Amino acid sequence: MENAMKLSVLLFFLGLKLRMSSLLSAAFRKRLRNENFVIVIRAAEEGPARTFRIHDGRIRSSSRRDRSADTELVWCDPQTAVRIMLSSDELDSFSAIGKAQLRVLGNLENALRFMDLAK
Repeated sequence: MENAMKLSVLLFFLGLKLRMSSLLSAAFRKRLRNENFVIVIRAAEEGPARTFRIHDGRIRSSSRRDRSADTELVWCDPQTAVRIMLSSDELDSFSAIGKAQLRVLGNLENALRFMDLAK
């Protein structure tokens, strides 16, 4: 499977995981209660992107890039995104930021909160 397709599938399942957690877990909903932001995850080149809307204890996602998002996580390429997002080492994402493989555009605090929710 080509890397762009892998990234698209991975982002879809991340959205599904977060949505199911928000529906099935009272503790997760409590964590989300006061969160209100929109974040996009995408590769630098045109290709797969996913928008995550977190609002009052709920998470919605769509396969379109919302250009008015508060924050964007922009991966250098789909292959790197898939490899690091599937890594079991949480520090890999922070290492990717340091190596400029992952850029955070917009609100860094939202990016960190989202990364915490997604683990």
